[in-house]
Parts: sequence; structure tokens; C-alpha cells
Amino acid sequence: MGSDNVNFKSFRIIFIVLIIIMFTVATYFFTKGLLMEDPKTALDKPSSSTVLEVDLEKRIDEIAAKHEGLIYKSEEIPEFISLAFIDGEKLSTYYIDAKTGLELNFTDLIKPDKIEDFNKLEEELLRLKYPQFIVEGILKDEGEKVYWVKENEIIVYYYDYVYDYPIQEDIFLKLNNQEIKENLNYTYKLDLEYTNEDGYQYSKDKKTVAITFDDGPSSQYNEAFLSVLEQNKSHATFFMVGSMMRQCQKCVLKTYESGNEIGMHSYGHINITKSTLNEVLEDLKKTDDLFYQITNDHIKYFRPPYGSYNKENLENINYPFILWNLDTEDWRYKDAERTVNYVMENISDGDIILMHELYGTSLEALEILLPRLYAEGYQVVSVSELAQLKQKDLLAGYAYRSIKS
Repeated sequence: MGSDNVNFKSFRIIFIVLIIIMFTVATYFFTKGLLMEDPKTALDKPSSSTVLEVDLEKRIDEIAAKHEGLIYKSEEIPEFISLAFIDGEKLSTYYIDAKTGLELNFTDLIKPDKIEDFNKLEEELLRLKYPQFIVEGILKDEGEKVYWVKENEIIVYYYDYVYDYPIQEDIFLKLNNQEIKENLNYTYKLDLEYTNEDGYQYSKDKKTVAITFDDGPSSQYNEAFLSVLEQNKSHATFFMVGSMMRQCQKCVLKTYESGNEIGMHSYGHINITKSTLNEVLEDLKKTDDLFYQITNDHIKYFRPPYGSYNKENLENINYPFILWNLDTEDWRYKDAERTVNYVMENISDGDIILMHELYGTSLEALEILLPRLYAEGYQVVSVSELAQLKQKDLLAGYAYRSIKS
């Protein structure tokens, strides 16, 4: 009985040892890839990563076959492939998951709890770039947004939106990753330096006109004029009368700080051809001294009241004379519709428009005129900005009715 027990124990030990040896051998061959497949074919089988790359390329080719031309394929975003195609005049974009090959929505690329923040930031930057009437048209959400995701930025194209006036240019917005990085749900690239798009970054390649307002500042209308200009990403030159400046010094400072320009229209709105040279020079110095007292700056341009001047004035007054070539006569007719129609029927690149700050009808005209000009491809700027864009130096001793290339 005892011997049988010893033999059974020995057999069990041998059995367990054999099982361990077999398991070890099986594991060894399995890890070497020799257990389940022929060694000749094992090296020919692509790795899982290669299969994935082939599948992605096939998926990209399938998408590309539906479009006219691939213009962009991301290279440095590990989570997905961003594709952009041009179809006619529109952009088409796709985001392909790098693991599954499935198509993603743009909202999948934004952190779920940051979508509202992203939308608010997009609107903020949109308002920085475009006039109010364009932003309001987009906020009605009756068009199509196309988001082009690049390594360092997202470009948004706005298609088929309806505005108060038909726009001749493409409407788009660049969102640099530095601005939106807290909202992104993927690995992104950051630019060390960048500048947001700004509606006041005027282009020398666009049609440009200067708008000017005489006889102010008006304590009643000045703030409203500045607001309308701001809403339309426009600047103007206000040729102010010294006595009016003294009455509304806060108007002077607010106009100056708004980025608009102030020129002088004499202190007492005098006809300089009917005054002595000394009287004129004293009048202009008095005006500039007041301006300096308010702004700590000096006036650069002079507009003679009534547009009257002579050779002696030009030779002795140390300012460029800024006149005009489009006179709306808004002071005479006080008719907003007439003012708008006159400008739109006669406007051309490099014009200087004359209006006045003292009339509500002129303000009404401006509210209509600026969006219409923008829609027609015009930038509305100050006299200084017009000269800079046209690469012209405005010199004392000369009178300028327009500033053209």
C-alpha cells in the first residue's frame, strides 16, 4: 500500500513537469511566430500599422474621387487626417479618424464642454474682422459654415449667408490655435507669433476712399457718428472748428482716441482769402494749441472753410490743404437718400467725400452708405490712411482734392 502511494506521487510529479515543459515550448514557438504560420510567409505579412495606413489611404482616395482636387492633407495631427478640396468656388473638408478610418464631425474636434466657448470666441473674432451687418447676417445661421482644420489654425468659410447688401468677396475667418487652444480636443501646433485678423487692417489692393466731416464737433451727433464708423470698420477725418472744439472737448478726445483723424477747419470758420495772413496764422495756431491741450498732439491737415484759398495762403500756411472731389451738399438738402445716391453714383477709387457732422440726415446717410460701399468692395478710411495706401506724401504748400494712385 505504501509503495503504491509513492509511485502515484512520482507519476503526478512527472506529469506536472511534462505539462510545464510543453507549455514553455508552446509559448516559445508562439512568440516566435512559428506555431500558427509558415516561417516563409510570416515576413511577408504586413504589420497592423501598415494595414491601417493602407486603409486610410484607400479611404482618402475614395473621398478624393468625389471631388475636383485635393488642396490640403494634414501631416502633423496624430488623431485624425484633415482633408480640404476645392469644388468650384467652395471648399469641402473632411476629418478621418486615424484609428478607425471613420469620418468625424467638426464638433468631435472640440472638447464637449467647450463648444459654447468656442462659438463665442468665433463670434468675437468675427466682430473684430467684419462690419456689423455681415456679422448679423451670419448670426442668423441661414448659411453654411465650412471649417478647414490645419495644424496651426482653423479657417472658417461662410457660404450662402444673406446680408443686407450683396457681398462681392469671400467671407472667411482665421482662428489661430493660440486663441482657441483651450477648446481643442486633439494635438495641435502653436505659432510663436501671430496676429488676429482686424477689420482696420486696410489693404492697398482694394478700392479706397476717404470720408470727411466738416464744422464739428457736434455734442449732439459726434458719438453716433463714431459708433457708425466703428460698426462698419471705417475711419474718417473730422475737420473741426476751433470754437466748436472748445465747447465739446470730450468730443475731440473721444474722436482722437477712436482711431479717427482730426484736421482743422480754422478756429472761427473764417474765409482765409478775406483775412490778413497774420490773422489766419493766429487763428490756426489757436486751433492747434487747443487741440494739443486736449490730446497732447498736433494737427496735420487743414481744410479752408468754403474751400477758399489763394496762392499766398498755400505758400505761407504750413499744412497740406485737404479739399474734396465729391461734395454731397448734405448741409443744403438734408436728405439722406439723396446723399447716398449721389455718392454711389459718382464714387471711384481715391475720392475724398465731403459731409458735415451737424445734421441728423447726414448721420442717417452714413448708416446706409458705409455698408453699401463695403459691399461694393470699398474701404472707407481717413485722409492719412488713404495717402498711405496710395503711397503718396501730403505736403504743405499743396492742395489735394483726391488721392489716387
